[in-house]
Amino acid sequence: MKKIVILIAVVIFLSVNSYAVNLQSIIDKSAEGAAINLKKGNYTGNVVIIKTLTLNCNGAVINAHGKGDVLVIKRAKDVVIKNCVLQNSGSSGWKMDAGVQIIGAKGTVLKNNTIENCLYGIVAKSAKKTMIEGNDISSKPYSEGVKGDAIRLWWSSNSVVKNNKIHNSRDVVSLFSNNVIFDSNRASYSHIGVMVQNSNNNKILNFKGYNNEVNILLNSADNTVIKDFSIKNKGKFRGIALIRASNTLIENGSIEQCNKGLVINLSPAKSGSKNYLKNIRIRGNNIGIYLHTTAEQRDRNILKKISYEGNKVNLMDEWKTHK
Repeated sequence: MKKIVILIAVVIFLSVNSYAVNLQSIIDKSAEGAAINLKKGNYTGNVVIIKTLTLNCNGAVINAHGKGDVLVIKRAKDVVIKNCVLQNSGSSGWKMDAGVQIIGAKGTVLKNNTIENCLYGIVAKSAKKTMIEGNDISSKPYSEGVKGDAIRLWWSSNSVVKNNKIHNSRDVVSLFSNNVIFDSNRASYSHIGVMVQNSNNNKILNFKGYNNEVNILLNSADNTVIKDFSIKNKGKFRGIALIRASNTLIENGSIEQCNKGLVINLSPAKSGSKNYLKNIRIRGNNIGIYLHTTAEQRDRNILKKISYEGNKVNLMDEWKTHK
C-alpha cells in the first residue's frame, strides 16, 4: 500500500501569557518550515533556533532576564523573526550577549522587532544574505566603552540593513563584509551611525544621523558609495570620516553643526585610486573639511559642487599639502 506523505506548514497558536511558557520546547517540537504565531504576552528567552521557521511574535515580549542572548539562530536557513520585543540580554562583552545572535546561518530575516536593554542588538557571524529591516534598537544604559553595537555584521556579505532606527547605542558596523547595503537607516545619540571597516563594495543610502560621535566612518574600505544623506550634530563630533578609504563616492547630502564636518585621513590609500565628493552642503560646522593627507593623496580627492555656509573654517589642511 502506497503511503502518500503530505507536508503541511505547521501553524502554532500560543495563548498562554506567562514567563513559565517554554518557548524553546515549542520551537523544538515544531516542524521544519513551521510558522509559529505568538499572542501578546511574556515568554522566556535564551532560545536557540537550528531549523527553518517563521516566528511572528505579534508584539509579544521575549525576555532573557539578564542572562546570555535572547535569541540565537545557528546554522539554519531562511529563519524569519518578526514583530517581537526582545529584552534584557546578559552583559558579557566577550560573549557579545545580544538580542539576536546569528551564527553561520543564511537568509535570516529580522523584521519590525524592538530590541531593548540588550548589550548588543544584532550580531551576525558568517551569516550571509541577512536582512535586517524596520527594527528599533537601543543598548543597555552603560557608558560608551562598555555597551555593545546595535548591529554588527562579521564576515556576513550580501546583507541588507534597511529602515532601522538606532539610538543610544554604540555602532552599526560592517566588518569583513562585502556588498552590504545600508538603506534609509536613522541613527542618533550613538557612537558611530554606520561604520564600514575592511569591507568592500558597501552602499550607504538615504542615511539620517543626529548627534552621533561619528555619523559615517570608512576605515580601510574600498569602493563605498554614500548617497542622499543628512547629518546634523549639536556643534560637536564629526559628520563623515574617511580613514585609508579608496575609490569612494560621496554625493547629494548635507553635513551640519559638527566640530569637523568631513574628515579625510590618509585617503585614498591605494595607489592610483580616487575619491569623488560632490554636491554636498557643508553648513554651520567648526571646520567644514579637515584634510590629513599627503599632497599626492590630496590631489586624488576630487571635490565638486561643495557648498560652504556659515562654517568657522571651510577647509583646514593640517599638513599644508596645498600647492
